[in-house]
This record gives sequence, C-alpha cells and structure tokens, in this order.
Amino acid sequence: MKTRLRLWVKIMLALIFIIILILIYGFYINSHGFKVNEIAIYDNIKEEYNGLKLVHISDLNYGNTIHKKELNQIVKKINLIKPDIVVFTGDLIYKNNKDKISDINKILKKINYNIGAYYVTGDQDQDDTIKIMNDSNFIFLDNTYNLIYQGSTPILIAGINDNPNNFNKTVEYLENNDVFSILITHKPSNIKNIDYQNFNLILAGHTHGGYIKLPLIGGLILPEGNYLYGKNHYKKGNTNIYISNGLGNDKMNFRLFNKPSFNFYRIRKK
Repeated sequence: MKTRLRLWVKIMLALIFIIILILIYGFYINSHGFKVNEIAIYDNIKEEYNGLKLVHISDLNYGNTIHKKELNQIVKKINLIKPDIVVFTGDLIYKNNKDKISDINKILKKINYNIGAYYVTGDQDQDDTIKIMNDSNFIFLDNTYNLIYQGSTPILIAGINDNPNNFNKTVEYLENNDVFSILITHKPSNIKNIDYQNFNLILAGHTHGGYIKLPLIGGLILPEGNYLYGKNHYKKGNTNIYISNGLGNDKMNFRLFNKPSFNFYRIRKK
C-alpha cells in the first residue's frame, strides 16, 4: 500500500513539474521573440515576376510584447530579405498605446522594398493606425485594389475588411483581365463575403495561430467566427490561403508550439 502511495505521489509531482515547465515556456519563452517562415509558392505568375519576394506581417499589437527594440529587430530582418512587396494585415497597436505613434512611425519608415508596401485595417485599428501606416509609406487597400507593374502585365493586389463595400470594382477588373492576383485581409473569415476564387493568393491574420498549436489539429484558441481557420495554409481550388501567426499578442500572452512570426513568400512560375 505504501509503495503504491509513493508511486502516486511521484506521478503527481512529475505532472505538477511538467505543468509548471509548460506555463513558464508558454508565458515567458515561446510568446516572445519571433521567427521567419519562408514559404515557396508555385503558381501561374508571369515570367517577369518569377521569384517575387513578398513579406507578410500581421497583428503587431504594439505596446504589449512588441516594443521599440522588438520592432526594430523585425524591420532589420525584413530588410535583410530585400522584399519586393510588404503587406500588413491589421491590428497595429495594443489597446490604449496611442502615445507610441511617433516610435512606430520612425521604425516602419525604415522598411525597404523594391515595389510597394500595402495594408488593411484590423478589428482593433482606428484612425491612428491609418495615419501611422500612411505616414510610413504603406498604401491603404481596404475594399480597393492597386496594380503593380514590372513589365507589360500587372499584378493586382487588393484588400477587404469586415464590410467589403464597393469591392465589385475589384471583381470586375479580375473578370476582364488575366492577371496574377493577391488579396489581403485581417480576418480569414472575410473571404466568405466574396468570390475568393478570383484570387491566386490570399493572406490573412487575426487568429494568432490559435495561440496553442498541435500537430495535425492546428490552433486551439481561435477568435469567434474564425473557428475553421486554425491552420496556416489552405488550398481551395486554385487559391492558396495563408494565415499568419502574428508577431504580437492580444488577449493572452501565452503561446505553445506557436512562436510569433512573419511569413516570407517566394512566388515562382510553375
């Protein structure tokens, strides 16, 4: 009897020790810092854009786990990649950190790119975000599109928010022109409001990768309305959909098997 009791005590102590290690790892190690996910995409892109480099950043939530030091590190890493295009898919500032605006502006202006930088707003973004991103030389794409020329044929890059008003102009252009097309949005669930298969590539954020990520299953803690998007990649017809883990944290500063990150895509001709 005593032997069995000792065994149970050892098991309970071991479980408590493991739980403590998981909590320390999730709160203080895995939820800080960042990594870069390099992803190769093969699609029907025109020859003049073959090898296009696109950096996708999302959910900075500046003022929580991301501050000046961390944002400078992120920008330095982006510039080492020498991207052609940079996109930001929303949620710039964490809660009431509006006093940080000048810091963010100075740092984001250091981002270098060959073609352009574009953004859409997230559910936490307000007028301050629009001012910061515009002043940082990013082009506003909520419910509109921009044409990128690097030769005779353009690439279309468009954006939508929760209320895709006037998006029909984007759809009309795609229906009448054979171009490689990219859509950026904050919430992946926004694509249900449009005919998303008009696009070759869709990039989104918002979910933070589900905070806790398990192999095969994906993210476990997902925002309302986005429960179907717990993984980082989906292929629907000819459309590639990629969802960022995000760089900052929002409602919880705990991540497990889900390091903050940004995505770097190399788009190559099939």
